[in-house]
Amino acid sequence: GIRPKDIPIPLLIITARDDLDDRLQGLDGGADDYVLKPFQMAELLARMRAVLRRKGGIASPLLTNGLVSLDPVSKEASLRDGGSTQLSNREFALLQTLLMRPGAILSRSELEDRIYGWNEEVESNAVEYLIHALRRKLGSDIIKNVRGVGWMVSKAG
Repeated sequence: GIRPKDIPIPLLIITARDDLDDRLQGLDGGADDYVLKPFQMAELLARMRAVLRRKGGIASPLLTNGLVSLDPVSKEASLRDGGSTQLSNREFALLQTLLMRPGAILSRSELEDRIYGWNEEVESNAVEYLIHALRRKLGSDIIKNVRGVGWMVSKAG
């Protein structure tokens, strides 16, 4: 199977392969759910919540870089020195994207791909607006700008 033995981590497969054999192989191999591309972020988050409910909340799916932690279930961001704040769906999607690859510089188009659904019109300053909102909520040093390239969060310190 695809799941490590005795590790209760929820496992979702996200793929464009939608024929029945692929789905059955993934589920029989240990996946808790199977999400087909294209998908809406709201559906993915609902499926994550459902898997966590079925698992009895065993897993803590927090994403963190040591400075900020992100809870995919509650959409709350918490700072290491205390305090947490609720994020909008798009703020959450942007911070989640950065936290999945700490230390990596992500371009505007990479971030736009994650914060917009497949059929949504991208607003011109959306990334800057969301980063400004996140910095206001979490502090100006959480997301770093690399001029002309993109944005990043630091690796765990």
